[in-house]
Amino acid sequence: MTGNKNRFEKRLEKHIKEKNGVDRLADPVFLLSERNITMRKAVFFDIDGTLYDHETGISDSTKEGIARLKENGHYAFICSGRSRANIRSPKLLELGFDGVIASCGAHIDFHKETEYEVLWSEEQVTHALEVLKKHQTPAVLEGPGYIYVNTGDFAEDPYVVFLRKELGQYVRDIPEDHSDIIINKMSFVSEKIDVEQLVADMGEGFDVIVHDEGIVEMNLAGITKATGIQKVCEMLAIAHENTYAFGDSANDLEMLSYVAHSVAMGNGTDEVKRTAEFVTTGVNEDGIYNGLLHYGLITDSKKSIKSEKK
Repeated sequence: MTGNKNRFEKRLEKHIKEKNGVDRLADPVFLLSERNITMRKAVFFDIDGTLYDHETGISDSTKEGIARLKENGHYAFICSGRSRANIRSPKLLELGFDGVIASCGAHIDFHKETEYEVLWSEEQVTHALEVLKKHQTPAVLEGPGYIYVNTGDFAEDPYVVFLRKELGQYVRDIPEDHSDIIINKMSFVSEKIDVEQLVADMGEGFDVIVHDEGIVEMNLAGITKATGIQKVCEMLAIAHENTYAFGDSANDLEMLSYVAHSVAMGNGTDEVKRTAEFVTTGVNEDGIYNGLLHYGLITDSKKSIKSEKK
């Protein structure tokens, strides 16, 4: 790399230094192996329904697969629709991910440092809340530091109850002064509204993703998991042919279409399975492990690869 180092490059060198010692930074052969775009792969993982099951948590085979992936020198990134404020579980973060792409690509961490952030303006927040009020639809506002939700709107909603239990102080009421709201996305339930009309009322500048279970995500236009992955690959000089992604739902479609090698979970939607290059087993059936095995990112002769599609 030539010219002035950007923050991302400096962070990478710091990581190498801490991991391997100062002397290794002076070794051009070692640095080449650390950065070589023809050798290191980057694998991007959705959380819900992919890394994590809401009933059983993170499987032992998933933990082992991520560990082996890292041992083989490859990058592992979380790539989630969740905001960064909602990615705090020690059980998840302790798996050793190099970074986090959150809010469908609007936030990027690398080794616990924020490298990229797209935030809504006060005007965009106000406009969205006015439209949702017109449709009598309460929303969850999701940002890098906090989740904003009016408790009265979701008094018995299991998801909001879960958020308050898991995130505690990081869940706040929506303030009247919208300049105090720092978010990357919004989400709401579509059961009683005309989503097409809501999209029309929102106008240009916003993208809306509707999930099968009736959950709706709203992001700024052009911000997707795919754009987040593209940004990471530019920062780390990762060749496109060395990109992989695992996902299961609607907000994974652009990510799966963008990377060179896409893996749908066996529990994923039909559309996700049609989009992916390979369909692995389910989240509770060694899906991550088998997908990594399929592409040779890890090796283990004791386990067999199970697939619905080649």
